[in-house]
Amino acid sequence: MNTNQVVAFSGGKDSTALALLYPDATPVFTDTKWEHRQVYDHIEKFERVTGRQVVKIVNEKYPGGIPEYIKHSNFFPNHGARYCTDKFKIQPMNRYLSDKLPAELLIGLRADEPEESRPGNLSEIEGLTIRYPMRERGIKLANVLRICLEYDLLPRYPAYMARGGCMGCFYKRKAQVTAMVHLEPIETAELQALEESAQDERGKFFYMFSNAGMSIADIKKQPLLFSEDEVYREVATDKLGANCGLFCRR
Repeated sequence: MNTNQVVAFSGGKDSTALALLYPDATPVFTDTKWEHRQVYDHIEKFERVTGRQVVKIVNEKYPGGIPEYIKHSNFFPNHGARYCTDKFKIQPMNRYLSDKLPAELLIGLRADEPEESRPGNLSEIEGLTIRYPMRERGIKLANVLRICLEYDLLPRYPAYMARGGCMGCFYKRKAQVTAMVHLEPIETAELQALEESAQDERGKFFYMFSNAGMSIADIKKQPLLFSEDEVYREVATDKLGANCGLFCRR
């Protein structure tokens, strides 16, 4: 019996490199319906360049994703309740894999990442094998960059996506939310409307971005000490395309 190989495809550089290393595997993207537009753009580019389809799966109970769940529950994901990962990433992937057994789930953890940094999907499903091929093969960050650049598929995401592709990620720092407010007004308006709709009827205001310590509306009111051009412009670009500027300080 053939074993189905599945790449957990997030749209980041590591999962992109892994998918390129395994051209016969099926890239599977668990879509929270709350991803930044750049993630969807990258998936489309990957499909165009490789001629392969990225399978997109969702939580079938909430096909509208995390925004639908927030509207239903009036409850934002937070540091103490990371339902976003469980309900909208792990559970849909497990259901997909359960229909593909026997299967191998390939996860893009590099050899130079600490063991505890990103444990990945540790689900115990009979007939499912979980592998970390880049660790097995000693592939590090430099190798990942080289692989993605070879196919012109190195994602160049803005600094406000440093914690991942999810628009409303509670791990975003205040500086990252501020950058998103100034650079992505349409996405920000959607997030603000959702934040203001999902409030406690007793009058307590819940922040979508707890690290920021204020509402999106209040972040919008914060004055910039420099012009937007000075804060966010790309003042230098190295050969890998890594932008260096005042905001990200890279």
